[in-house]
Amino acid sequence: MSKDKFADMLRFGINLKLSGPAENKYYSQRLRSYISQAENFDAESEDDEFIEVYFYGEKTLKVRISKSTLTFEPLSGDSYDSIMLVLQFISDYHDIVQEDFKSTDLELDSMRRSNASQTSKFVDDEEDSEEESEWI
Repeated sequence: MSKDKFADMLRFGINLKLSGPAENKYYSQRLRSYISQAENFDAESEDDEFIEVYFYGEKTLKVRISKSTLTFEPLSGDSYDSIMLVLQFISDYHDIVQEDFKSTDLELDSMRRSNASQTSKFVDDEEDSEEESEWI
């Protein structure tokens, strides 16, 4: 990657092509977990939008995922390793994380529909019970 392309990536970010705020948050959580598991790295986030990356205990980079775009804010002259770790995550896990999100999202929708139908059935059963007691 030429210096100009690297500078453009830092300036403009990377379009991750995520589906919306929920997927942005999920992606951020997975990235933070990946960084935390890497040797000599750690990551913190208070809001799942900004991730602070630590390398050997020094905060070196702030990553932001917002509106499907990942941007970098180097915090020290030694942010190269942190940036490369984030790029490694995108390279190795981007498609996997998107598929995981889609399957998790589908499972949640299925559970919501199931809960809604169970709630509806419960209400119907209560109404039937009330009608039966009125006849007694």
